[in-house]
Parts: sequence; C-alpha cells; structure tokens
Amino acid sequence: MMTVGVIRLLLVLMVISLGLWIVFAKLVVPAVIESAYRGESWSFLNRMISGQATHPVGDYLQDWDRVTIPGLLSGLGFWLITLVISPPAFYRRFVGEATPGTLGAMRMWICLILLLGAVGKNLPSIALLPPEMRLSQGVDGVIGVMKYFYILPIGFEHLVRSEAGLRGFQWFTELILFLGVIGWRTRLVIPMGALCALVFFGLIRDYSFYWHQNLVPLYVMTVLSCTPCGDGWSVDRLRKVYQGRAVPDGDRHSRVYAWSRYACWVVIALPYVAAGMSKLRDGGLLWWNATNMKSMLYQDTLEKRDFAWALSLHLSAAPEIFFTLLGLVAIFGELFFGLVLFSRIARRIFPAIMTMTHIGILGLQKILFLDLILLQVVFLDFRGIRTAIGKRLEASRGRIQVLYDGFCPVCRRTIRLLACFDLFTRLDFIDFRRLNLADYNRSHALNLTPQDLEVDMYVIARGRAYRGFYGYRALALALPAFWPLAPWLFLPGISSVGGSLYRYVARNRLKLLRCDFHCTLQPSEENRSADVIRTNDAERGLRYSLAVSGIIFVLLHCWLYRFEFYPFTGMPMYAGVNTSGVITYVKNMAHDESGAVYPASFEEYMGVLSHNARFERVLGHCMRQQQPKDVDICKKF
Repeated sequence: MMTVGVIRLLLVLMVISLGLWIVFAKLVVPAVIESAYRGESWSFLNRMISGQATHPVGDYLQDWDRVTIPGLLSGLGFWLITLVISPPAFYRRFVGEATPGTLGAMRMWICLILLLGAVGKNLPSIALLPPEMRLSQGVDGVIGVMKYFYILPIGFEHLVRSEAGLRGFQWFTELILFLGVIGWRTRLVIPMGALCALVFFGLIRDYSFYWHQNLVPLYVMTVLSCTPCGDGWSVDRLRKVYQGRAVPDGDRHSRVYAWSRYACWVVIALPYVAAGMSKLRDGGLLWWNATNMKSMLYQDTLEKRDFAWALSLHLSAAPEIFFTLLGLVAIFGELFFGLVLFSRIARRIFPAIMTMTHIGILGLQKILFLDLILLQVVFLDFRGIRTAIGKRLEASRGRIQVLYDGFCPVCRRTIRLLACFDLFTRLDFIDFRRLNLADYNRSHALNLTPQDLEVDMYVIARGRAYRGFYGYRALALALPAFWPLAPWLFLPGISSVGGSLYRYVARNRLKLLRCDFHCTLQPSEENRSADVIRTNDAERGLRYSLAVSGIIFVLLHCWLYRFEFYPFTGMPMYAGVNTSGVITYVKNMAHDESGAVYPASFEEYMGVLSHNARFERVLGHCMRQQQPKDVDICKKF
C-alpha cells in the first residue's frame, strides 16, 4: 500500500503549489501588467502590451483573470493524477515489468519510424519556395515553435534559403536517426534526433499546413530522450559488455524501464483518445452517421492524393448501415484505445483494431498513416513469442554449446558479445578449463583435446563440432542478428579468407588487446556475460509517477483548450460533420495553347510538398486570390 508519508508529501506539495499560484496570479501578475501598461517594466514585457490607445488596462487584467481559475483547476488536476498513479498497486497492476531490452527495442523501432518518414523527402526544394508561404509568418500561430527558430540568432533563415544547407540538414537528420536505431551514443543522439525531427517535419508543415503524421513518434522520441533507452539493444551496451564494464542486467526488471515504457504508451494512447473525443465534441453523438461518413470518404477520394484508386466511389451502392459501422468502429477504437494503459487484453485487441482502421483509411481515403500503423507494435509483448520460438528451436535442433578458453581475454570478451545476440537463448558457453573433457567427449561422441581448444573456439551443434571460422559460421545461422551475413559466409572462397583471418587473430590475440584489470588470468564463470549494475530505484517511484502525470496533464490540456501549436495538438482529425450531402472538391485542369484541356499534375514540380498534395493550401490562394498578397505569393510560387 502507498505509505501515509508519501500521501502527506503529495498533499503538502499540492497545497504549496496551488497557494503559490494564487499569490502569483492575484498579486504578482496584475502589478506586472499595470507596470508594463505604463511602459515602466522590463523592455520585453513593455513590448507585449501595445494597445494602450484602444484598450484600458482593465481589459488586460480581465484577460488574465480568465486564466487564473483554469490554471488553478489544471494544477489541481495534475496533483489528482499523481495521487492516482503513485501507489505501488498501480505500478504492479498497470505499469508492469520491463527490462533494458524492452526499452531498447522501443528506441530502435521509434527511430526507424521517424527515419522512414524522413527518407525520400525532397527537403532542399523548400529553399525554392517564397518565404511568404510560411504559416509562421501568420498570426494564428498554429505552426508553433517554428517561428522561434527564425527569431533566434542561429542563422536559421539562411539555412532555409539554402538548398545545400537543407540537403546537409536532411542527411544529418537521417544519420542521427540511424544512429538512434543502432544505439550509438544514445544519451546524445536520441535528444538530438528528437530536435532534428522536430525541425525537419516542422519545416514541411510551415510551408503546407498542420498535418498529423509523425507527430506521435516525435512525442515518443522526446520521452525516450529522458530515459536510459541505450541500456538495451544498442552499440553502447555492446561496447561496455566487450570492455567488461558493468551494464544493467538484461533479464532483470526495473522500475525505470517499466515507467519509461509506460510513459511511451501514454503519449501514444492519449492522442487516440483525444481524436475520438474531438469527434464527439465537434461532431456530436451522431458523428458516425452514414451521410457524414460518405462525405469524408468521397471527399478524400476525389481530392488529389498519393494514390490513384477510388475504392470509396465503388461503394456508393452499399447500404447506409455499412458506412455507419465504419464510423462506429473508428470512433470506438479511438475512444477506448486508452484501455491499453490498464489491460493486457486491451493491448492485444485495440492495436489490432487500429491497424485495421488505418489500413481501411488507406484503402477508402487514400491516406497512409504508416507511422501509426507501425506504432502499434510497441504494445506487443514479444517475451512470450521469443520463449516459444526458443523452445521450439531447442526441441527440433537442440542447444548449441560454445567451448572457449577462459584464460583468453579476447575469447571472454567475444563470448560476452555473443551472449548479447542470443535472442532465443539457444547458446551455452562453456569454459573448457572448467570442463571434464574426458566425460564431455564420451557423452558427445567427440575427440577434443586441450591443445585443440587452446588454439580454436569450438561450436557443438546437432552432434557436430565446428572449429574456428566454421564455428562462427554455425553461430551466424543461429543468431538472428547475423542472418543477413550468413549467406555470404557460404560463398566460394569465403571459408579460405575467413579461416586465414581467424587464425591470424587467434595467433595474435594477446597482442591485439591491451589488458587492464578485466584481463586477469582466471577461468571465467560459465554463462557469465558481463558485470551487471543492480538498479535500486524503488525509492524513485514518486519521481516516475510525477513525470508521467506531467505528460498526461499536457496532453489532456491540449485537448481541453483546443491547443494547436506545433508540435502540440488536441488531435481534431476529421472532427467536423457534413450531413448536407454536398461535396466540394478541387479538380485542377490544364489548358494548353492548342486548346486541349486535360487534368493538371503538379506533383513533379512541387518537391517536398508533392506528398499528399500539400501544395493545396497555396494553390487554393492562387485560384481564389481573395487578398492582394495572394497574387504576389502565387507569382513567386
């Protein structure tokens, strides 16, 4: 049970923080507003108030008063969320257990999703577009943080106007995300990858509109930046293991990994819930009626998209109940997706529902949410799958034994690395110096000698002994990480080259390694991969729950106040309703000098904006030209 001391601490913190907010809101801020109104405050505060000629100071004070109560209620909500998720019972029932490998695999997958979103985008083409197209030039502020990159004295404007600079930035972003996939210098690379992805996708939005692809992976990447996601499935871990340095136990559950994974689940699940709630708030309880569903499907089908099929139009004769069911499935999946935070069964059902929903959106609306489809994988528990596959392989092919020299530092470090790659736990590592070799030969029908084992590593698989290079080739077939390499090891001539290389390393293994305190000439313990760090983080449970509460608070706040400020959003996706039965769409036609009229295709000229017709916003201004500035923008465009 949650200790009384922790409850008291949370209540004290709640009272103090809310009290400070009241003092700040009622005493400090009004005085600052009055001072800035008179031009007597700091210069940057004075510049924030420029309507003295038309607005009395009371108007500004009233505007602030409208913020005070919502701020107080928001703070109260934050502390209530913390009180709910802080008890140990919540951790045991809902957060669950996780290992370093769990979080490391999530890091690899999220970086790969963002990398797929960045590859192939023609970002340098932005340099050819007129700056007047930017949403950050407007007053609505929906493009959010991008405007601040232009304000800061970092030369961002020069970067955006340079094709070479944008090409270099795209390459750098892709490189950083790739390094995040393999887990190289994760403490630096993951935060840098989140920042690069924020700017990369923000630039495209700035010149098009606020679309929602790759937002949720960006949220997850930001959360991972604050977690030890490099402790598992990373080059960082392999380097430490090879060097004999202490690493977290790969099979030991820890609160830090469990809460980190749960925080990632939160930033995936709540946007779905927000999308469903936005539909109910803006579209009403009958958002899913057949007429509205037809309007959305037909509208997207008739609009220009990356795909040319028109499946929705072929369903025009379908009964209305069909379209109603489509809407019910979509909104049901979104509204109840939050159950994945509380139920293992829900983590099996709802990701499958949303995967099918996104595939249906691709087929019926021609919009590919590849990031959201791939994100569903993070809710699956692969431990059971790995265990089942490992048992099946062991039953059909037996276990694989690796005999090595425990006196050899290079051999011991190699064994540590091989243990990290043993995904299905098929390998047994045996130091032959601790082995009764006569009994072993008798039980396995082999004829190994100490002299042989001192020279070469031996791999015993399915009753056969493979030495040296051939042993590594047998291991490549058993370890999934080396499967892409395995076919190349069987090409003609490779065995000769590989054997020569192995013998060279074996002869010079003591010269190739500079020994330190890890190189003591003591027989190694069997199946010991490396020293481990025993993380004792039970006392930090409150810190984790506070962090998760903050994430929940921010996401709910965005939905409640319709906060659209990139990268924040309340997810108002397809929340409107059209029951008029009338669909308006744009069909671009070209008229050449010969008088021929044919459909116009702009995609090959639009660069990065060609994807999903993201040039439509500016093209619409060109067609309508409602304001004089639209004419100038269109001419430059």
